[in-house]
Amino acid sequence: MANLKFQNATYFCRKQVGKIQTAENVRISAKTDIAEVLSVGVDNVVNSYEAAEGEVTFYGKTFIRLLYGDGTARIGSNYNADFTAAVQSEEINSSTACCFDVVTVDVKADTNANTATLSILLEITVYAYVQQNTACLTDGEEVFMRKQNVQLLSQAGVSYLPVTVDRQLCATRTISSVLLAESGMCLRDYSLSDGALRISGDAVVRLTYLSEGALVCDALPFRFDAELDGASLPQDSSLRVTVRVKNTKVRLDIADDSVNTEFTAEIAAVVCVENFVRQDFAFVTDAYGGNCDFALQRQTCVCTLPSAQGTERKRLEFDFKTTSPQAAVNVGAVVTKCTAAENYAVAEGIISATVLTQEGATVTELPFSEKVQCNGLTPHCKVFAEASVCDFVVEENKISAELSITVDSFCDKSFSVVTSAEELPFDKLSQSAIEVCLAHKGETVWGLAKSLHMSEKDLLSANPELSDPLREDARIVVFNKIG
Repeated sequence: MANLKFQNATYFCRKQVGKIQTAENVRISAKTDIAEVLSVGVDNVVNSYEAAEGEVTFYGKTFIRLLYGDGTARIGSNYNADFTAAVQSEEINSSTACCFDVVTVDVKADTNANTATLSILLEITVYAYVQQNTACLTDGEEVFMRKQNVQLLSQAGVSYLPVTVDRQLCATRTISSVLLAESGMCLRDYSLSDGALRISGDAVVRLTYLSEGALVCDALPFRFDAELDGASLPQDSSLRVTVRVKNTKVRLDIADDSVNTEFTAEIAAVVCVENFVRQDFAFVTDAYGGNCDFALQRQTCVCTLPSAQGTERKRLEFDFKTTSPQAAVNVGAVVTKCTAAENYAVAEGIISATVLTQEGATVTELPFSEKVQCNGLTPHCKVFAEASVCDFVVEENKISAELSITVDSFCDKSFSVVTSAEELPFDKLSQSAIEVCLAHKGETVWGLAKSLHMSEKDLLSANPELSDPLREDARIVVFNKIG
């Protein structure tokens, strides 16, 4: 008897388990009449989720920046609203780790006196690390096995960590009153050690304010560093870290001489951390016995592995005709499509902004298609890209924007394992003690040894001139152990 042994292998696949659209209706009341909605900016973040058997429920917040006119002046206000939704999938259970991509598809505003009703349409894509369990052949008595080393994702998790970045900044002119404050963040580096997740990157605060009756918009960039609690993250794990801005608050530093240019910006964000642990496994792909054959059942398995990453900054210019541009508010960027190629990805999307002039406001959408270098990327990888606007300048004949694009990728790896084996008897006593066999060009040493029910070592010991695979037909000598 071969006494075959099997062991359960656990690994993970990163899958899209759902995509839904959900509508929010947000009612906003102001102190004065809302005669005209000039611009609406929307940021969405998922703060937490609960996974159960067959379903994941997630909870988030929508942060709204509203700029409107009351007939005499422009007024800016910030609001927020909660949203919750659920996605059903038979691949989800209570231990499934999930992450979410939330995109604002459309925003419509209706006004009535001092009330604005916003209809916000969100598209939410849900990704899950789905655990797979497969029983695999591992060992046996007097059994010859061929094994393949495969690197698998043996552990995967998702954490949502809050972070706040404070920075004292200086406006270019005296601040009479703040209309809107918005910000963007992009990561340059991150590391995990001693239970702390350290992140660093670039941030920009766009402050729209009135200065002695004039409308001014300042873009104020700076570098940031932050340390987060990473005690729950496996210390030997690889990470994929993304940051989502929630909202931006401004505190004016009032000076005694009334020249108020300094202020403190407080950026609240959520850092999504996907963590992975890789492990090498040796899977049996074929087997035979010295005294028996096997009827083998095989299964093709798929595991997801993190792949190439890349970040690039692009300075883009667009033709834009307007007169007397004053400011650009609610500036943002979204990637609508990302395509993988050999060592690079192409990210396509839209930069959006509301351009304010003396006459009113114009919502502007600027398409982009940019190449991002990602060494090691292949066309078979699944790629994801994010974009943030680092700078945005409006002139009468053009718009200049600096765009930061980050690309992450995952590759699905297929491999075959032996999941069951039925032992078939083989009468070795019927063989001659010495045989001379004809082997054909292209045959492998493993295949010959398997057909002869002997080890590769014994076959090569008797026929040291054999190549693997055979370069030409050959006569081989076989010494059978029949005693």
